[in-house]
Amino acid sequence: MNKKITITGVYSLLHALVDMSCAVLFTGVLMNSGYPARYGALAVLAYDFFAFVLQFPFGMIADKLNRNALVSALGCVLVGVAFAFRMCAFPACIVAGVGNALFHVGGGVDVLNVSEGKASLSGIYVSTGAMGLYLGIQWYHKGYLIPCLAGALAAGTLLLIWLFRKIRRDYKVDNAECEHIFGLPELTSEQHLIVVCLLLTVCVRSCLGMVMNFTWKSGFYTGLAAVAAVVLGKACGGIIGDRLGWKRTSVTSLVIAAVLFYPAFDSMICGLLALFFFNMTMPITLTAMANLFPKRMGAAFGVTSAALFFGAAPVFIGYSGALFQRPVLVGATFASAVVLFCGLWYYGRLKKASE
Repeated sequence: MNKKITITGVYSLLHALVDMSCAVLFTGVLMNSGYPARYGALAVLAYDFFAFVLQFPFGMIADKLNRNALVSALGCVLVGVAFAFRMCAFPACIVAGVGNALFHVGGGVDVLNVSEGKASLSGIYVSTGAMGLYLGIQWYHKGYLIPCLAGALAAGTLLLIWLFRKIRRDYKVDNAECEHIFGLPELTSEQHLIVVCLLLTVCVRSCLGMVMNFTWKSGFYTGLAAVAAVVLGKACGGIIGDRLGWKRTSVTSLVIAAVLFYPAFDSMICGLLALFFFNMTMPITLTAMANLFPKRMGAAFGVTSAALFFGAAPVFIGYSGALFQRPVLVGATFASAVVLFCGLWYYGRLKKASE
């Protein structure tokens, strides 16, 4: 148990730090009056692409290297280096995006390695990033923040080097052996269906999560409450799912979220509860994907993260207003519940057949 707590705790803490650092950087780029608005927006889009889509190939490389903590340490270094380029929008965002991708993949694989097929630990790990992003966006203008974050990233790098030695020497946690860096196992038609259902659910969650700008979130503390609901939803989703069953937890949480989204536009309490239940499926979809590829957990983590970018595509091209409507939120969440039910039903059937 000690190794699970140590590994998950270190990566979860640094996840908030890395995402906060990146948020400070790209928010500063967007708000810098020296950049045209379109130029700054394109730089942040480049950051999103490198931070999310690159996790797929980086995940495959990490699977083969079996040096996950060092991959994350390199990510921390690059995010810190990106601050040196902060007056040049595109280089800064690209370097930070690559660093973010490396950190997430390395941490994600190590946490999945000690999760034993359960979703609880991955839920805790992925949850902290949302809080880091929110605080970074809110506090980006504070002059002392950049040197503090740079120092914290340097300390985090040393901590990850220590963790790597601990994992190798004491915990003896390794990736499953895989023959080729960019090779993926062949999937049956049933497994293909499961993957499609899981990724569609991730895309819907990403898309809707980007547009949920309720009017009651106008202040710092109400926004903080909304982010806390997201963090708790992700963290509790894995824990509750492991206890009550993934399929039951996922479908129930999404149906409750869909019902609550209707009054969420006017009621803060309903909105916070909707955000909590809506995010409970994140660790479940991630862990189910990883369990389908036990020898390629980095690739599984990476493709799930890449789906977050592609799911947000409608927002990137300007459809956020059309999507942020009661019928869309309610209908898309209900549809997501149906799709995920199908995916997890086939997943459960496949798991029983293999036992």
